[in-house]
Amino acid sequence: MNLNKLMKYTLVLFVFQLVGQMGIAQEIKADEMVLVPAGEFIMGCNPGKYPEYCAERSRPEHKVYVDAFWIDKYKVTFKRYNKCVADKKCTKLYEGAACNSGMTWNANHPVNCVNFLQAKAFCESIGRRLPTEAEWEKAARGTDGRLFPWGNELASCDYAIMNQKVGNNKIGPGCGRGTTMPVGSRPKGVSPYGAMDMAGNLFEWTSDWYDAKYFEKSPYKNPKGPATGTKRVLKGSSWLMRTSEGVVSNGRSGYSELGQGYVVGFRCAKSVK
Repeated sequence: MNLNKLMKYTLVLFVFQLVGQMGIAQEIKADEMVLVPAGEFIMGCNPGKYPEYCAERSRPEHKVYVDAFWIDKYKVTFKRYNKCVADKKCTKLYEGAACNSGMTWNANHPVNCVNFLQAKAFCESIGRRLPTEAEWEKAARGTDGRLFPWGNELASCDYAIMNQKVGNNKIGPGCGRGTTMPVGSRPKGVSPYGAMDMAGNLFEWTSDWYDAKYFEKSPYKNPKGPATGTKRVLKGSSWLMRTSEGVVSNGRSGYSELGQGYVVGFRCAKSVK
């Protein structure tokens, strides 16, 4: 092999290694949806079963029935959101500290620093809507009460974009990259219905108002959250989460509608007619 061919071979090998290290996803159909069939599932958590993975706001464990629906396979990307802005159907993203919206390499990263109203408007602009909390949780964990989208194996960078620490070796936020990664970068973390990144990368907006005690009075069929509130429910987890406890699919938290957090994104859903 002559020197020129050797140099080309080395360059190609380096690029492939770099792509692997960066976790860049293969070409995807970013607006693809997956079907979640109608039926019952286990929502919330039971502290007697998994005490370390059961925050008080996620109690009690209870059965819920939801009608069939579609949900985005991937979180909404910057490329999709910025097209909506260009088409004058969405408002411009906040570009404060730690927001990725001003960067050029992140087209296939999940959009962050987007508030609830912006997420809602985007979904409506393409004939979709934000998922309810119940829909989101069923899409993430299926019907067997699993802790994570992939099952009960503890969360790690094999499954999710998170802040992993193994023994004394700290991999760091975003699996060492210090930010999000392209959607679909962790195929081993896929949910039972084929939804990607429902653990890690970014938290996600849902349509429900937040009430820490809501699970104590939630209806059995198609719950949609309290009638009013001051915060909306976030589901999932982000690239900053350090432990398996923070990555569980039953997790929930409240966040202001106008919040533009750099760890918050979204995906859309659609009812089956």
